[in-house]
Amino acid sequence: MKVNRLKEMKNNSFPRVTMEEWVEQAEKALKGKPVTKLNTDTYEGITRKPVYTENDRNEHVSKNLIDKSDWTVSQQLYASTSFEELNIQVKQELESGSQSIHFATYPSTEHNALLIKDQTDLKTLLKAISLNEIALQVHTGPSATTFINALIDSGMETKNLQGMIGADPVGELAATGRLSQPIEQYYDDMKSNIEWKVNNAPHLKTVWVQSNAYHNGGANAVQELAAVMATAVEYLQQLMNRGLTIDEASQEIAFTFPVGSDFFMELSKLRAARVLWTNIVEAFGGNDKAQKMTVHATTSMFTKSNLDPYVNMLRSTTEAFSAAIGGADSINVDSYQQGNDNFSRRIARNTHYILKEESFLNKVVDPAAGSYYVENLTNQLADEAWKLFQELDKLGGIVEALRTNFLQDRIAEVKEKRLKDAQSRKKVLVGTNMYANLKEELNWQISTQPIKENEHAPVKVQAIQPIRLSGAFESLRYQAKMYQEKQGTPPKVTLINLGSLASHKPRTDFVSGFFQVGGLQPVVSPSFENAKEIVEWVSAQNITGYVCICGSDDTYEELLNAAVMAVNSPNRKVLVAGIPEATRQKELQEIGVSDFIHMRSNCYKLLLEIHQEMGLTDNEA
Repeated sequence: MKVNRLKEMKNNSFPRVTMEEWVEQAEKALKGKPVTKLNTDTYEGITRKPVYTENDRNEHVSKNLIDKSDWTVSQQLYASTSFEELNIQVKQELESGSQSIHFATYPSTEHNALLIKDQTDLKTLLKAISLNEIALQVHTGPSATTFINALIDSGMETKNLQGMIGADPVGELAATGRLSQPIEQYYDDMKSNIEWKVNNAPHLKTVWVQSNAYHNGGANAVQELAAVMATAVEYLQQLMNRGLTIDEASQEIAFTFPVGSDFFMELSKLRAARVLWTNIVEAFGGNDKAQKMTVHATTSMFTKSNLDPYVNMLRSTTEAFSAAIGGADSINVDSYQQGNDNFSRRIARNTHYILKEESFLNKVVDPAAGSYYVENLTNQLADEAWKLFQELDKLGGIVEALRTNFLQDRIAEVKEKRLKDAQSRKKVLVGTNMYANLKEELNWQISTQPIKENEHAPVKVQAIQPIRLSGAFESLRYQAKMYQEKQGTPPKVTLINLGSLASHKPRTDFVSGFFQVGGLQPVVSPSFENAKEIVEWVSAQNITGYVCICGSDDTYEELLNAAVMAVNSPNRKVLVAGIPEATRQKELQEIGVSDFIHMRSNCYKLLLEIHQEMGLTDNEA
C-alpha cells in the first residue's frame, strides 16, 4: 500500500497555472482590487511587477554577459597616517586576505587620496611588497602622469604589473566642477601614458571611468549608466583621434560603479553596463576581446550613516552581494564607520570571504542569468540608459551635457525625490529615520562637504555635490546631543496616553519612534481614563514644551477634546498622534492642537520645526 502511494507521489506534478489564473486568485486576495495595485515604481521610472514570467525575458540580454565567478578582494587605503605606517598596514592586509593595493592619489580629489609627491613616497608605500601577484588599483584623478612619473623614477619593475593606474578627467570634472588644465591636455596625457604602458606595463589599464560622482550625487541607475557610457565613448573617440584603434582604446578602459542598497536594481545595473559596453564597442567595430568589460564595484557612500554604524556592516554586505551576483571583477567593501581602524577594516575584508567561502558565490558563473525578473530589469535598464545616452550624444557629448547643466538638473530631480522619501520615511534608513537608538554614543563627524568653486579654472561646470541620505537626520541627532551636553538633560517630548494600554500602545510606540529619530526623548504618561487625571498628572510633573496625545480613534471620540483643553497652555504645544478628517482637524486646531503626527508626515520637516521651537537649532539648519 505504501509502495503504491509512493509511486503515485512520484508520478504527480504540480499543475501548470496560467497568468490569468494567478491574477484571478491574486485579485481575490486583494478583495477585488486590480493586481496592478501591487506594482511599484522605481527612481529609474521602471515599474516593478509582483510576478514575472518567461514572457518578460529578453534573449539578447542573456548572451555571455559574465564569464567568471570569482572576484578580486579590494580594500581602499586612505591617507590617515604616514607612508611607513601605510606600508605596514598593506602588508598585514595582504597577509589577511586582500588581493590588491587600492588607493586614490593626487591629483585626484577623491576623499582621503594619498599625496604621493615623488618616487620616495611611492617606494616607502610599496617597500618589500612584491607586485607580481597583486593587482594595483590606483585612481589618479584627471591624469595619471604624476603617478606614472613617480613609478618610473622609483626604478620599480613594471612589466608584470596588473590592474589599473587610471585617469578619469570627465569624472573629476563632474565631481569637482573644475579642471586645472584644458581638457584636451588631459586627453594628450592619456595618449602619452598609453604609449608608456604598451612598452613598460602591458597588463595595466590607464583609463578608469568612475560613476562615483553621479551615484553619490543621488543619480538613479539609468543616469549612472548613461553618464559612464557617454564618458567612455568620449575617451574612445579622443584616443582614436590620436591614433589608437578601437580595439586598443577600448581595452585600455576600466569602470567603477558604487553599488547601493536596491539589491536587484544594483546587480542589474552591472549586468546592463556590460550589455551597453558590448553594443558600443561592437558599433565602433571592436572585436570580441575588445567588447569585454572590466568592472570594479565599491560599496556605496550614499547609503551609509554615522548613526547606529554597525548597521553599515549589513548594508555593505548586501551591496557586496549585489556586486558579486552582478559579476564585478573586483569589489571594494568599505569599513562600516569612517576611520581607518583595524577592526572595521578586518570586518569589511572578511565580508568577501563570507560571500566566497561560506556562501559559495565564487562557484557559479552569472547566477542571476535566467531569472525572468533580473533579465527583464537588465534589459529595461539598458534600454532606458541607451535612450539617455543618445540624448547626451545629441547635446554634443558628456562634457557639453555637464557644461549646460543638462545632466546635473536631471540628477537633481532624482536626488530631491530620494531625500523627500527619506525625510517622510517612505524610504526606511534603519537606525537613522526608523528604529533609532538614543543610548548609542555619537561620534561627531562632519558630513560630506560641498565642493568649492574655482573661478580661475580653465574648465568649469556645476559640480554634482555628494550627499548621504542620512545627513538630515544626523544633523538633528547631533543638535540634540549638543543640547544635552549643554543642559545636562536630553530634549524631551511628553506623551499623554488616553484609554487602556492596548488601545493607545500602537500610536504611543509610533510617535515614540518618530521623536527618537530626532534625538528627542519621549516621556510616557500613565494610561488616563478622564481629563481630571491628566490635569493632576501634568501639574505634578510641571510639563512644558511639546506634548503629544496618543490614543485610539474610539478613545479620541470620547476624551480627545477634554485632553487637549487639559494640557493646552501658553508654555506648551499640543500634538496629536493620528490624522482625523479635515473638518475634525480644524475643530482640534481651534482648541489648541498645533499639528498631527501620522504615517504620511514629513518626519524630518516636523522634527526640524520642533528643534527650532525648542532652541536646538537655528533657521539655517
